[in-house]
Amino acid sequence: MDNPGTVLIVDDQISAREVLTGLLIGENYNLVFAENGHEALQKAAKLLPDAILLDVMMPGMDGFEVCRRLRADEKLAETPILMVTSLDDRDSRLQGLEAGADDFIAKPFNRAELRARVRTVTRLNIHRRLRAQELQAERDRTQAILEALGEAVVVTDANGVIEYMNPAAAHLTGYRLSEARGQSWQIWQSAEAQADLYAEIIDVVRAGKTWRGEVTHRRKDGHLYDASLTVAPLFAPDAQTVPAGFVSVQRDISPLKQAERSKNEFVSNVSHELRTPLSVITLLSDNLESLYDRLPDERRLKMIRDIQKHTQVLNDLIGDVLEISRIDSGRISMERSRLDLSKLVREQTRELSPLVQQKLQTLQVLGRGQLPVNGHSAQLKQVIRNLLTNAIKYTPDGGQIICQFRALMAPAPATDEWPGCDRLAPGPWVALRVSDTGVGIAPEHIDHLFERFYRVQSEQKIRGTGLGLSIARELVELHGGTIAVHSVPGHGSTFAVYLPPANPEAVLG
Repeated sequence: MDNPGTVLIVDDQISAREVLTGLLIGENYNLVFAENGHEALQKAAKLLPDAILLDVMMPGMDGFEVCRRLRADEKLAETPILMVTSLDDRDSRLQGLEAGADDFIAKPFNRAELRARVRTVTRLNIHRRLRAQELQAERDRTQAILEALGEAVVVTDANGVIEYMNPAAAHLTGYRLSEARGQSWQIWQSAEAQADLYAEIIDVVRAGKTWRGEVTHRRKDGHLYDASLTVAPLFAPDAQTVPAGFVSVQRDISPLKQAERSKNEFVSNVSHELRTPLSVITLLSDNLESLYDRLPDERRLKMIRDIQKHTQVLNDLIGDVLEISRIDSGRISMERSRLDLSKLVREQTRELSPLVQQKLQTLQVLGRGQLPVNGHSAQLKQVIRNLLTNAIKYTPDGGQIICQFRALMAPAPATDEWPGCDRLAPGPWVALRVSDTGVGIAPEHIDHLFERFYRVQSEQKIRGTGLGLSIARELVELHGGTIAVHSVPGHGSTFAVYLPPANPEAVLG
């Protein structure tokens, strides 16, 4: 071994220290000396020697007391102590063993015996220390891995009492390790109905097997979450049949469960929305076919127009569903180019002017100059069109619609005309609002307006898919923007869109 180790020699007699030095000098030890008990304790704590040769008979603090104090120090509790004594009685040796001595070396010294004993204990202590360092390094690596994991890891004893949880588990459950340690791992059990499930988990793991499944847990604040849970047994090295504890790994799958519920609801809503116009088209076409010769021209024409109207409903719905599908799957185009928002607004207002005239409404466009943004032309046109068609549909005949575009500097106080601008990140923004004098929206519906297929009950008679606002919001957010709404029942609504400018320095110039 390259490093024979450090040996601390404790003796109040200089002659004894010199004798021991002479006997050990050829072993290449790092020899350190102490003249009394207090000095020995200080040097031992500082140097952590690999062996201590400790004289029993010393003034002030004898070797027995020094030995007891060394053993009381956690860092020195396992350091080999060889007590040097001329005492050969049984009581003295027993007293030394009770104080914590590992062995005795009798005076006068036998050179070979002394060297052999010191060599053995130092070698064993160095090996023990290296092994302890390896184990500590392994524990540190394991700890670092556990703390870096995104999954929640909890370690318990054989009775399910929590001993450790990583930061991800603390974040997921809301319990700090200091709060959870010593408690049953069932502290996040969500209901009595799950008691049988936990009993099943324990039975499986105590049988040495791994349990996997899904559970509903309760956070410290009372909120429930769905979790994917794996529980496995932990075995001690010397006992591979009976688990010494358990380790559980759980992952929050609430977003996945919510996505699954949303998907099922989406499919159900699409089926319903498709079935209604299809049923009408089928009925009208059947009647038209069977009664064609007996119907007056006006009646036939009306039925054909009704078929066309419901066909357009289907076409709109299919288009919206395909757009939602592209957004959800990430297949929607993210290509961006420099666009003038004011130009897009004027194009869409011109295209929709026949609908406005048909309802005897007025559509006023406010704003001047160019407003450059980096965006996808078709997607931004769809946002503008969805907002304008909503305003046209829900505004009575003869009503007024305002479409305004401008640049603004955030933060700015929110107003009825520009809702949500107080929540923007500081800096310049390109803003667009569509205001109407329509039916308005009750406060209880505001938070749900941008949900897919959400339609206010009182508006069910107005044709629509319930997807327009949802698509508008998602397209705006894909462009790094946000959308907000202000509405007063009976007085109308304002939808405001805020987009980052292509040239922040020039947009407010």
